[in-house]
Amino acid sequence: MQLHARPGIWETTLSMGCLGAVLTALIAVDARVHERFFLLFAEARSEGVGTWGDRLQSLGAAIVQAARDHSLDQAPLLIFAAVGVVLLFFMLRT
Repeated sequence: MQLHARPGIWETTLSMGCLGAVLTALIAVDARVHERFFLLFAEARSEGVGTWGDRLQSLGAAIVQAARDHSLDQAPLLIFAAVGVVLLFFMLRT
C-alpha cells in the first residue's frame, strides 16, 4: 500500500486533523462554543435541515467571539499561533 498515492492528500488530511483538534479544544474550553456546537446537532434532529445555515452562523459567531476574548487574554500565544499558521502556509506551498 502506497501512503503517498496522490500529492497533497496526506497534507490535507493532517491539516484537517489539526483543525479538528483546535476546534475540539475550543469546544472543551469555552462554554459558549460548547453550547452552540451541541445545539447545532440537537436542533437538527427536531427541526430538520432547514436552518443549518443559521445554526452554523451562530456557531461561527461564538467561535469568533471566543477567539477574540481569549486572544486578549493570551496575546503572546496568539502571536505564536499566527506565526505557526503563516509558516504552515508557506511550507505547504512549496
